[in-house]
Amino acid sequence: MATLGILECDVLYDDLIGDYASYGVMLSELLASIDPHLNFTFYQIHDGELPSAGECDAYLLTGSKTGVYDPEHWVQPLMEWVREAHARKERMLGICFGHQLLAHALGGHAGLSNKGWGVGNHMTEIDHRPMWLNDDQPAYQLIYSHKDQVSALPEGARRLAGSDFCQFAAWYLHDLILSFQGHPEFTPEYFRRLLGRRREDVGDERLTQAMNTLEQPNDSKTIARWMTEFIHLPRA
Repeated sequence: MATLGILECDVLYDDLIGDYASYGVMLSELLASIDPHLNFTFYQIHDGELPSAGECDAYLLTGSKTGVYDPEHWVQPLMEWVREAHARKERMLGICFGHQLLAHALGGHAGLSNKGWGVGNHMTEIDHRPMWLNDDQPAYQLIYSHKDQVSALPEGARRLAGSDFCQFAAWYLHDLILSFQGHPEFTPEYFRRLLGRRREDVGDERLTQAMNTLEQPNDSKTIARWMTEFIHLPRA
């Protein structure tokens, strides 16, 4: 059985913790619905908890309210850990902030986008597929909530999927990194409760449009399956 180390990069708002616990818990529940034999170890990055070499079979960096450019005390140590883990050929996944930090730490670039907030349930076209991905669907749909974006990929990385709004909505690097801007762990109910408090920042029109997309189906289970397949890839 594989063990996934989940690096918790945020603490939810107080009124959400009781129902959702954390992004890591939400992701673990989603992944366990695909692979009930997957084990999880959680690391509280804000408290200085970082895995030692080889503690887990793969690692997942969660979303966060923080940006890769913010001067939070834990951001630079996390970037250094990512670089060291990558040098050891540790397998890593990223969601939203984690997606951006992986790119930024390894020589790409992420930052505030001049396109503003990307919010709602949106379709993203698949560009390049990893050789290990046994799925021929041309696109996938996920819930998004971000105002930062990856603008350049690390050397050797390839774009898995993108759109006119978000050029690098997903990317991968061989069989070592798999990363998504969208949130497979978000439910419509969670999105409504999270984004309702950001109406002024997002803007009424854009937020209303986003809320109107939530009844559409999305591919969170498909993305979770890709993630579990990635975790279980044989080592070279």
